Amino acid sequence: MPRTLEGQITMEKTPSYFVTKEAPARISSMSKGTKLIVVVRDPVTRAISDYTQTLSKKPDIPTFESLTFKNRTTGLIDTSWSAIQIGIYAKHLENWLLYFPIGQILFVSGERLINGPS
Repeated sequence: MPRTLEGQITMEKTPSYFVTKEAPARISSMSKGTKLIVVVRDPVTRAISDYTQTLSKKPDIPTFESLTFKNRTTGLIDTSWSAIQIGIYAKHLENWLLYFPIGQILFVSGERLINGPS
C-alpha cells in the first residue's frame, strides 16, 4: 500500500479481510487508528450469491440445499461450509474487537449500498 501523505486518505478494499483471522492484528500493527468500513449483506442472500458464482465456474457442484443443510428435516445448517461461515458476522467481529474499538468500525448495508449509493 502506498504511503499516505498529509491531507490524503488511503483506502483499501478486500472482501476477505473481514473473515481472515490474521487481518485485524496486521492492520492494527500498521495503524491502531485505522477506521474500518464493513459492508454486510443479508447472510442468506450472500450465501446464495457465493453459490451461484461458484456454480457458474463449476457446474457439477452439489445443490445449494445439500451444501447448506446437515439435516434438512430438522433444518440443521452446516456452518462448516465457507459460504455460510462468511455470513456469520458476529464470529468475525469478535476477532476485530480484540484490536479495534467498535467506534472505529462503520457497518454499511450492502443492499442499501446497491439500491441507493448516495
